Order: sequence, then C-alpha cells, then structure tokens
Amino acid sequence: MNFAGLLFLLITHFITGRGVIELFKVKLPLLVVISLSFILGVGIASFFPFIMGLLHLPISKEVLTIFILSATVLAFIPLLKYFKGSNLKLSFQEVKFPKIYELPFLVVFCALLSLSVWRCFYYAPNPRDMLSGPEPIAEFAVKEKTLINSIYTVDLSTTNNHLKPLYVTSLQIIYKIFVQPFGQLWLSVLVLSFITLIISILKQKLHPVIVGFLMVYFFGMPEVFGYTYLMLFDYSNMIFFFCGFYFLAQYFSDLEKKNYFLLSILFFSIASYVRSETPILIGMTLPLLVFYFFKDKMDMVKIAIKCALYIIFPFLVYYLAIGIFDRYYIPQHYTIAQEVNKNLSDVSTFFKILSDMSTELIFSDNGALYYGYFIQLFLFIFIIDLIFFRKNSSREKIIAIYGICVVYIGLAALSYVFPLVDLMHTIKRGLFKMFPLMLLYFRNSGILLKLTDIINNWEYGIKEEAPRPKVVPVGNKPPVNTNKKK
Repeated sequence: MNFAGLLFLLITHFITGRGVIELFKVKLPLLVVISLSFILGVGIASFFPFIMGLLHLPISKEVLTIFILSATVLAFIPLLKYFKGSNLKLSFQEVKFPKIYELPFLVVFCALLSLSVWRCFYYAPNPRDMLSGPEPIAEFAVKEKTLINSIYTVDLSTTNNHLKPLYVTSLQIIYKIFVQPFGQLWLSVLVLSFITLIISILKQKLHPVIVGFLMVYFFGMPEVFGYTYLMLFDYSNMIFFFCGFYFLAQYFSDLEKKNYFLLSILFFSIASYVRSETPILIGMTLPLLVFYFFKDKMDMVKIAIKCALYIIFPFLVYYLAIGIFDRYYIPQHYTIAQEVNKNLSDVSTFFKILSDMSTELIFSDNGALYYGYFIQLFLFIFIIDLIFFRKNSSREKIIAIYGICVVYIGLAALSYVFPLVDLMHTIKRGLFKMFPLMLLYFRNSGILLKLTDIINNWEYGIKEEAPRPKVVPVGNKPPVNTNKKK
C-alpha cells in the first residue's frame, strides 16, 4: 500500500472540498466543515477520470496528477483570505471534547468502523454488480490507459452494470493508481466523514446521549452497515442526497442564505452522477420548493430561475454520464426504452409495489435483517410528535418528512415504470436514502428536543432566568417602586 499516495489524496480531497465550501461562503461548525470537505472533495475527484475519458486523454498517473493538483490550487484561492484572518483560531475554540458518558458510544462506533475500514483495505471488491461493470473497467483502464478498453470485447449483454455512471469506476481508477490495487479506500473516507458529519449535526440540537442511542439504531441496520465496506453506488448516493436536502433545509430556514441553495444543487448534481435515477427524485421535490417560494412571496422571475437551476444542473450531469458517454463512447449500447412497462394503464401495479415494500422489506420476518428496528423507531417517535407536538413543525422537519416520502413513493413509481427496478435489489438499497433524512427529522423532533431539555436541566441545573430590569432612557427618571418593604 502506498501511504504517501493515500496522504496525497486525503490532503487534496480536503483542500478541494474546503475551498469550494469557502467559495460558497457557507459558515458552519468546524467538524461539520471538515466532514463536508472530505465528502465534497471525493465527489469532485470522481469526475476527473470521467472528464479525461470524454476528452480522450490517457488514463495515466501524470495526467491524473495534473487534474487533481489543478483543482486543488484553484480551490485553495478562496482559502487564502480565510487563513489570513482569525477565523481558524475561533473555529478550533468551538470544538468541544466528548464527555465521559459519550465514550462508550464512541468506542462501539470506532470498533465497528475499524472493521469496515479493514475490510475495504484487506479484501478485493466482490459485489456482483461491481465485478460485471465498474471494477473490471477500472482495472483495464489502469492497464491500458483508456476507459474504452478491452473489457468491452466481452459480451456484457446480460447485464447493464457496464453502462452505469462512471462514479465508482473513476474513484477506483484514482485509488488503484495512487494507493493500492484494490482501490475502494475512498469508500472509507466517505463513510468516516459522513458519520462524523451526522453526529455533529445531531449534537447541535440533541443531547449527546440521545444522539448516541439514535446512532446505535443507525449502525444496527445490517444491510446499511454492510455497504460501508461492500463497494456499490447506494451508500455514496445516500450521502450526497442527504447533503443536498440538508442545505436545502438550511436555505428555507433562512432565505438570506442564498449560497446554501446553490450548494444544495451541487450535492444533488453529484448524487445524480452516482445513480442515474436520482434526477427523478430531485424533480419530485420541486413542488415543495415552489410552495415555499410562493409562501415567502418571492418574485416570479426569481422562482423561475431558481427552479430552473435546481432541475437543469442535476439533469446535465446525468446527461453527460448517460446520454453522451454511454451513447457515443461505449461500443455496447443499451436501450432503456425497451425496459418501460408496457401496461402503464394498470395502476394497481404501483400500489402493489408500495404494499410489497412495506410487507416484504420492512414489516416482515426478514425486515430486521435488512434495516434492524430503525424504521420502527422513526415511526414511534413520529407518532408521538404527531399526537403531542403538532405545533413544533419547523421547515427543516417538514423538508425531512417530504424527502422521506419522495424516496419511498418515488422508488415505487420508478419500479412501476421500469420493472427492471426490482424490489429485492434496487429498491432495497434505494431506501438507504431515507435513513439520514430520518436522522434529520430526529434533530427537530418535539419529544427528543423536550427530552434534551430535561436532561440538560438535570445535568447542568439550568433554571429559569430571573427577569431583567427594564432599561430606562437617559434623562428620564426611573419608575417609583411602591412595593418597597419597610
């Protein structure tokens, strides 16, 4: 293993992502910024071999180094002003060390994540979808220095994995060249950054003990945890999709944060590059945007511009990956039109898929083997909030609920239109996108916020502040207190 190459990639990932965040002038806590920087840096790096393939450039270490360093230097320019000021010192002062009651949770999380990292490092990629597509394409691209290599001389007509977006293929090429032949350590970088990000976000509003228990349920989903070391598209798609919703929620919480909206579009665009059905799910969120735009009395021209940006950029990324590269570069073609349901008039199929998602994936004998009891926990807390905390409905909470519904209903709609989107593979993994949104909901849950206040009052002895004396304007006499004790 080339540790120098890994260190080089980690540094360039961080600087690239951090520079883009600074370019958008987004102000966030230090741990959140660090986590997002690595996530965004990996996402941006995944485009480099893809762009090299579009431009017919050789897939070599020298050309790839030029791309990576160029992006890093450009991203470092916005950081110059940041490092010159005192912001860095203030950011470090915001970091709080874990308290003693957090340590048991951290030990468990670190133990699980260390196993995940070890499997990424020690074992070669073995998922079926990878071995019939991205992994051999990447392996032969490194050997033959081109994305259109001899792997396409093999008859791949029984699968469509070689026609999926080049996200995994590109990252495998980078890590095979710079780190080790198995690649896939980029997945560990994403997973560790995402877990740090989600814990940091939850701790902004909830007590650390509550966050610890929520994350235990999150780690307790066998299907989801398995894909922290099984290299596939779905865990990465879940991360970028969540980041898009997170910044969308921050934007609608304060419309003055215009750059949060643009950063949301960037994350949604990367998510569309990871999985090709994502633009459809993003399009399903458009009614929510329009509703809030009208509610906030935004100008019609601005509404049209924002909606256009929101839809166009994810679609452009999708079109580059599928509409151009797959159609004009790859010698073996695949027509998606032949997979469309020939009997769309039978709407009962759609409702049957919705029912099967519930009965076979979630509330079934095998449900715990897939998702543990995380969904049941969400439904339990959601029902309590619905009964006792209906007034507590922040926009972030509503956006999280809307996103969960979009994923659940959207996947069923996709399966209805394209039967190739089957229940036990595509939908089962596609539901991953719901779970971070459920954590985002927990961050705004009325019962969990109330429980946080109770624990804080018990832990710190916080009492209601005494009323402050009224400020008297200069030149006026203070009011006479007639209730003085004699």
